Amino acid sequence: MRHQEFTRRRPPRRKPDFTLTIVNIVFLLVLFFLVAGTLVKRAELTIDLARTETLPLDRLPRPLLALAAGGQVFLDGEAISAADALAGLSDTGAVAVHILAEAGAPAQMVLAWADRIAATGMTAKLVTLHQRRKPAP
Repeated sequence: MRHQEFTRRRPPRRKPDFTLTIVNIVFLLVLFFLVAGTLVKRAELTIDLARTETLPLDRLPRPLLALAAGGQVFLDGEAISAADALAGLSDTGAVAVHILAEAGAPAQMVLAWADRIAATGMTAKLVTLHQRRKPAP
């Protein structure tokens, strides 16, 4: 009799599936960042910001360039022409110039003055006033 060889076929080996493992890790990372990470630190939320209701004119920073809505320019409380204002600012030797613009002053005018000041090598800082709204009757 002939010897018959029987060959057994092995089933193909299954490759491990890591999909569920990856989903679990991503889910855990999402939970971690939801619990631990915030965009704003909690200590920042407890700070009460300063509010100005009156502006003490005698304690304003100097040099102060005041811009009226009509285009008038004041340097440290004195009316002055635009050309003289730039020369006067350069003579002060200041590093920064504070701009106080009237509420109705066009933004283009304020930005133009900020550009002129920057061209002289000084920094322009905008002085603002927080005004409390009156309650409606």
